[in-house]
Amino acid sequence: MRWSDIDLNAKTLTISNNRVMAGTGVVVDNEPKTRSSRRTLPLTDQLAIELKAAKARTTAERLALGKVWEGSGYVVVDELGRAVSPDKLTRAWNRAVTKAGVSRIRLHDARHTCGTLMHLNRVPLAVISAWLGHTDAAFTLKTYAHSQRAALDDAAATYGALVTDRDNEAG
Repeated sequence: MRWSDIDLNAKTLTISNNRVMAGTGVVVDNEPKTRSSRRTLPLTDQLAIELKAAKARTTAERLALGKVWEGSGYVVVDELGRAVSPDKLTRAWNRAVTKAGVSRIRLHDARHTCGTLMHLNRVPLAVISAWLGHTDAAFTLKTYAHSQRAALDDAAATYGALVTDRDNEAG
């Protein structure tokens, strides 16, 4: 994510590129895979606050380093302002997961968690699909909207109430 993709006044971020590893040590910047992958999303109030603070820290670091600062324009940078490689981000994520004491989860799994939480909180499938940048809502449902035990318990209670109501009406 580049700072130019974030509008802190409008509280939006635009997905305009992706950065992936293409072999050992080779980072490739590409445009998103599809037109629906390129999208503008609203920022939560808390994320906007955190990004403003991060931008202020980055600005202070840039000013302190002067000509040494390389300034890639990316949000996540090293101490000289260079974009951090996807591999380094993955390693940092893995350390955070280990430190948190939770079972191993991949950084990409955060997308699945996002889709699942939205689904479980009754966000319309078309909205979830657009949020994740998918063209096909059926793909979103099949791949990202995972069921949880609590949701199954709620479904059982709903079904039980429906059947009980039907049986009471019949009798």
